[in-house]
Amino acid sequence: MVSFQEQLAEAMAGLAEQTKKIQQVQEELARASASATSKDRMVTASVNAHGEILSFKFHTEGYRTMPGAQLAEVLKNTVNAARTEMNSKVSGSVRPLMGSQEELASGFFGGGELDDLLAPLRAMQPDGLTETVLGGGRKPSANRGEEDEFYG
Repeated sequence: MVSFQEQLAEAMAGLAEQTKKIQQVQEELARASASATSKDRMVTASVNAHGEILSFKFHTEGYRTMPGAQLAEVLKNTVNAARTEMNSKVSGSVRPLMGSQEELASGFFGGGELDDLLAPLRAMQPDGLTETVLGGGRKPSANRGEEDEFYG
């Protein structure tokens, strides 16, 4: 049987490895960019991993005589295409890091070995615990705005 110390050491080693992988992906994405060219090949837009516009490169002079609304539409569509490409890159880089978290989440919300492990604990949960903790009909909130009004 594996001791608690050994399990903890193994978990810490796994956490250190995962942290290193996350840092590598962050560094990779900090340098990443994606580009898209308009259908008429007039302009290419480049964006970073946050979807922020890095540059426009105009390949023709057609934009000079184009009505403003039409130019705006071409630029919008081109930037959106570049953002879509960047989203695919980000997803491809981040998804491999999410494996264990997806398994953990599926265990908490149903299915998998973790669900089987947590079933006895869920069975011991008193009826109405969620309502008691959160208040009747209240949902957990990401901020304390409502509570701040109450507490001043």
